[in-house]
Amino acid sequence: MNKTPQNLFFARLLAFLLLTTTTRAGEMLGYAEPYRIITISAAEPGVIAEVLVKEGDAVKKGQILARLDTATLQAECDIAQAEARLQATRKQRLEELASSGRATPDELEKARTDLTIKDALVRKFQAMIETRLMRSPVDGLVNDIKRDPSEAVSAANPHVLTVVQIDRLTANLFLPPARALGLKAGDQVPLTLDGRKRVAGTVEFISPVTDPASGTVRVKFTIENSSGEHRSGVRCTLVEPD
Repeated sequence: MNKTPQNLFFARLLAFLLLTTTTRAGEMLGYAEPYRIITISAAEPGVIAEVLVKEGDAVKKGQILARLDTATLQAECDIAQAEARLQATRKQRLEELASSGRATPDELEKARTDLTIKDALVRKFQAMIETRLMRSPVDGLVNDIKRDPSEAVSAANPHVLTVVQIDRLTANLFLPPARALGLKAGDQVPLTLDGRKRVAGTVEFISPVTDPASGTVRVKFTIENSSGEHRSGVRCTLVEPD
């Protein structure tokens, strides 16, 4: 898209405001954010059977947070498991008969193949049930819940809840190129949260691109927060030495 004079004016105005509002007395401003904000969605359309958490709950990686109705699938899985057990018994009897020459190799091979198929059908239903369980991919906190039990989710609108990972925070600061390129991944620098708390920030990523509008480089810092003492959303500044 071609830049019109009006667009260029607003881009330059934004760059000026960014530099004047975020650079004061050597400070470079950003905001602390959760390390990850994860949308937990239903993998299949269906009806919510249970939401097993509430907003603010701490959750563990792999924990089931909500599930769709799986009653029909569970019944089909139970049937498949019963058939697999019967087939396993039949195979065992044929193996005993074959050892005394009273069953043919073809009969035994068919029994083994049938058992393999029955076992695979059980695994299929178990996998289908698993896709209807919504698990947390990280240790974190439930931030908001979008669906209640008995509500439907669809392929167009599958969002059920959101989990945030705050045992680490992240802050994106837009630094002058000379300052940004003087850093490297793994460096620790002092940051200030909410204008008061001094913390160590670890450089995680330095953008290889200088933003042409602002003339700055995005640097991503991570902040240890396993104790949960630092809040997300507060101002984060990099204060240069006097």
